[in-house]
Amino acid sequence: MSAMVSFWWDECAEKRKIHWVSWEKLCISKENGGLGFRDIEDFNQALLAKQAWRLLNEPNSLLARIYKGKYYAKKGFMECGKRYRPSYAWRSILFGRELLSKGLVGSIGDGQSTLVWSQKWIMDEVMRRPINKEMMIDVNLKVSALKLNENQ
Repeated sequence: MSAMVSFWWDECAEKRKIHWVSWEKLCISKENGGLGFRDIEDFNQALLAKQAWRLLNEPNSLLARIYKGKYYAKKGFMECGKRYRPSYAWRSILFGRELLSKGLVGSIGDGQSTLVWSQKWIMDEVMRRPINKEMMIDVNLKVSALKLNENQ
């Protein structure tokens, strides 16, 4: 961002100009009174989220198989961590995964892989898990084990 700021406001290397408008205001859309500049960090994260989406949706691609072998062999892509001494590329993809996870909504399907009490699987205004007032619960209970009445 500093390179872009200096491009717009600095006349030469020895002389600096005053920044009359903050960078945040310049990034506001034209319709809302700004100049419509892109926030480079947000744009970068969106592009990295696209790479994370490819790893998630194309697990048999060469890149996905390499990363799976190195970083998430025992867990899924969305559950894995950084591991020990991750590469810059992997850390960047995890930065994109943060944005991707905000927009993902899973489907229950047969309910064999969704835990009732610890995962967010009920869609109201936001995704949430059921509210339970009992003290004794089966923490490993799956959604597939619930007997749903189809008449309701």
